[in-house]
Amino acid sequence: MESNLKMVDVILANEELNTSDRLEQLERKVCQQNDELTCLKSALADCIRRIQLLESKPTASASPSSQSKISPKSFSSAAKARPEKRSSLTPSTARLSKANSSTRSSTNSLYEPPCQVTPSGVFKLRGRPVKLYAQTENLPDSIPAPDASLKLEWVYGYRGKDCRSNIFLLSTGELVYFIAAVAVLFNPEENSQRFYLGHTDDIKCLSVHPNGSHCATGQTAGHNKKDSRPHVRIWDAINLTTLKVISSEFQNSISCLSFSKLNGDVLAVVDDGHEKFISLWQWETGVKLTSTKCYSDAVLNCEFHPIEKNLLFTSGKQHLCYWTFDGNLLHKRMALFEPTATTKVLNSDGTKNGKLERPKFVLCMSFNSRGELITGDSDGNLIVWSSKEPRMVFLHKKLNDTGIFTINVNDDCLIYAGKSGKIVELDSTYQSTGRSFELSENCGGCRCILYLNNNMLIVGTMKNSIYQVNLGEFNFFKCLISSHCDEIWGLSQGNNPSSFLTCANDGLLSLWDSMSFSQVWSVGLQEKLHCVDSHPSLDLAAVGFCKPKWIVFDLIEKKPVFVQSEGSEQIEVIKYSPNGCYLAAGSRDNSIYVYRVSDDGLKYSRVGKCSAHSSFLTHLDWSNSSEFIMSNSGDYEILFWRADTCRQVLDVSVIRDITWASRTCVLSMETLGIWDNGMDGTDINGCCEAKNSDLLVSVDDFGKVNLFKYPCASLKADRKVFAGHSSHVTNCRFISNETRLITTGGNDMGVFQWEILND
Repeated sequence: MESNLKMVDVILANEELNTSDRLEQLERKVCQQNDELTCLKSALADCIRRIQLLESKPTASASPSSQSKISPKSFSSAAKARPEKRSSLTPSTARLSKANSSTRSSTNSLYEPPCQVTPSGVFKLRGRPVKLYAQTENLPDSIPAPDASLKLEWVYGYRGKDCRSNIFLLSTGELVYFIAAVAVLFNPEENSQRFYLGHTDDIKCLSVHPNGSHCATGQTAGHNKKDSRPHVRIWDAINLTTLKVISSEFQNSISCLSFSKLNGDVLAVVDDGHEKFISLWQWETGVKLTSTKCYSDAVLNCEFHPIEKNLLFTSGKQHLCYWTFDGNLLHKRMALFEPTATTKVLNSDGTKNGKLERPKFVLCMSFNSRGELITGDSDGNLIVWSSKEPRMVFLHKKLNDTGIFTINVNDDCLIYAGKSGKIVELDSTYQSTGRSFELSENCGGCRCILYLNNNMLIVGTMKNSIYQVNLGEFNFFKCLISSHCDEIWGLSQGNNPSSFLTCANDGLLSLWDSMSFSQVWSVGLQEKLHCVDSHPSLDLAAVGFCKPKWIVFDLIEKKPVFVQSEGSEQIEVIKYSPNGCYLAAGSRDNSIYVYRVSDDGLKYSRVGKCSAHSSFLTHLDWSNSSEFIMSNSGDYEILFWRADTCRQVLDVSVIRDITWASRTCVLSMETLGIWDNGMDGTDINGCCEAKNSDLLVSVDDFGKVNLFKYPCASLKADRKVFAGHSSHVTNCRFISNETRLITTGGNDMGVFQWEILND
């Protein structure tokens, strides 16, 4: 019987191995078939274009007159001997391919050598041939980095959507907070910002030393596994120098930090990995004192006691923990959410029912002047705990219906706020002082609150903005910092040289002034927005939605004046012609819809639809004459169109001589150098050109802003790289007569303003 069972086990093991082998073979076949389908689609699209060329010009290849349209300098003798190859470009592109062959690998490479090196400007992007059109044959073998550089001048936004307890007042009088990979030091009185730029990815938490000048910031894991591991950086807020970097065995991200309150020599770090470890560090020497598992679920807060040196607290999902450090080990005591006989209980309805359910989250904590711990939770309970043992001293049930998100204590007064945006002040007996303030719904719920003095508050909101609120005799509030609260994709020059427009998935269209570093206005359009472009001479902007719809928006009246539904997919890109007489809307349904503009920008008549792309539109540019359109698509096609007929332009001699009003198409001969070896075709999200200073900027999925010389028609193009964004950078534009650059973030939701410096 046992031998039979062994035989069955052997047979099953063999069958399992055979099944795994067959699955691997099938997966390989599927991958091969996908590659073959991609090549077939590319070949089919090329055949269709060739057929259209033959149908429109049946004798073009054999006619001597047609050959005379092309400048002799643009072709080699071999090309002249074969006039049927009308799609050929300058012979310099063949030299370009040869010169840069050393930068390409034979497999898994962005720039794979084409099957035939001809005078055509062809390189391959993920196996897809991309034809490039050059205006000259004198293309450089390599391009040096530009002399100019970028300096971060202003950051619009604050990370309040998913972080807490992240605004502090420094001894310099500045507020410190973070967004993306930047720690911002903001002086409200002088309206100035300084930046600590030591991080390589998202900052998730912040703590300030008792001396008010040393800061600790913790970041998440980044793109580069070697250089972007989760770590903590301790830095000086006076001179912005790094004092210490702690990068031990952290797994995923740093969820919270706290300096010891008495002398600040110990730093507590909570790792947001699977095990949720808490560790104590002698941060000046980098020595770890101890480490232990904190809790099995999310840990949101960590604070040292202000008086007891070796006592600290953590809280989060359904827990509050007291920790005692004996010099070697941390000892944990769990708090029970049960009032005792000595607990003073107060209900919002006036009763004294002390029954309490364990809250889903303990969201915030602070300390009163007696050293007692005060917590606020998701059920809206305010609880005062004994400093020596996990016991309730005071319970105010359901104090806030939307939860208590933040608490701050100033002398004998306490202030709290929640998701509703209502700010309430309590006295030392936890009764209302009568002073309160309610932010509007557009401001968002309160994420962090800070006393500046007895009357003035700083409030960080869940919509990534910071407000100054006065609780005194004259209640008022002022927006200090603002941004979007979802991915930002739309960016355009505003209605004057120093202004710019943004739109995002939060449904907001915003106008900004780069001189005063402020948001002029923001209007909610109720639906997700994806792209925007301002009219070249009128106070109008075209806005594309994340659906088959676009509108024309009056920037003075701040209201839509024209609405159009178009196509079957979202509008990917929208752009006015330089003379303002046309509007082109590129859709995700693979088509460009062209409109004639009249009646001072209030009337739009459809000219036609440009249909030849085999994938969705990504970018488009207009010619200086407003006659032609260049477009890029998701499958790396570059096509050209006549705006007045919506017909594709196939004559190379015409294409080569076009001058373009902008350079936002990421695929072109002039932007060839922005593509790194090994890049995916979606890694670069946008680019733009500064004509007066011969600069080109590209932004990518790795949070980098790259500065090149323009034109950048070489695969060997050096660059200058600037960091700060932590997520994919979605767009970029030069403004203020090309003296400033604006970049927008995706998941980091930040708007960065850079100053162009000439070295």
